[in-house]
Amino acid sequence: MTLEQELAQLGLKENEIKVYIAALELGEPAVGDIERQTALHKQLIYNAASSLQEKGLISIHEIRGRKRFSVSNPAALEEHARARLEKAQELVPHLFDRANKKRSADKVRTYRDVKGVQQYYLESIRRQPEKSEVYILGVNSERYFEIFVKDSMAYERFENSRIERNIKLNLLLFGAEEKEIELNKNRFTIDLRLLQEAVQGPMDIMIWHDHVGMLFYGAEPYVLDIMGQQTADGFRQYFKVLWKQGKALTS
Repeated sequence: MTLEQELAQLGLKENEIKVYIAALELGEPAVGDIERQTALHKQLIYNAASSLQEKGLISIHEIRGRKRFSVSNPAALEEHARARLEKAQELVPHLFDRANKKRSADKVRTYRDVKGVQQYYLESIRRQPEKSEVYILGVNSERYFEIFVKDSMAYERFENSRIERNIKLNLLLFGAEEKEIELNKNRFTIDLRLLQEAVQGPMDIMIWHDHVGMLFYGAEPYVLDIMGQQTADGFRQYFKVLWKQGKALTS
């Protein structure tokens, strides 16, 4: 990928990219120097430079009455990218709220394959209210970690989002006690219980704030998600009945 393409991915416009690279390569050019390198009209250069200055990416100053443009701190690009990311993270919950109003008639959604399942989990944890609880009736942690491999980016993104939002996981599983403790050690804000029955289904049931997901394992895993507060409330009551039958573990 070229430098121009990299800068475009950071949200810079075409003329901003040309002016930024010219200022970077020429050192401390005047508008005429940039005009010769970029073939841009002077007014377009000034417009792009002004926008870059507002973003903190270049500085504009005068030397002997002539305006000069310079990239004094290339690391400002990182700060610009971080600011864009933070703004996007602030926007995501509002987008979900707006999308949910539109989806009032879309009661069921499907997420297919490992990437799709990972996407579902990340979307769901970001939609979940802060300081709330998620209830999961699952097969066992070993199956879960086949999809969310520990130390993978997907696992870390989910766990970081969950911990930052102080969301607790209540896990009710069918796994072996020692293995479940080992697999879930060092995971924060979870409550783990085991059902003693040897019955194991092919799926996990995730009960979120206002929707319920069913994760079907297999060669091509997928999630069937059912939207609706009443659905979530009903499953939550069912879960709490089973929860009382589970054996508490300390992970």
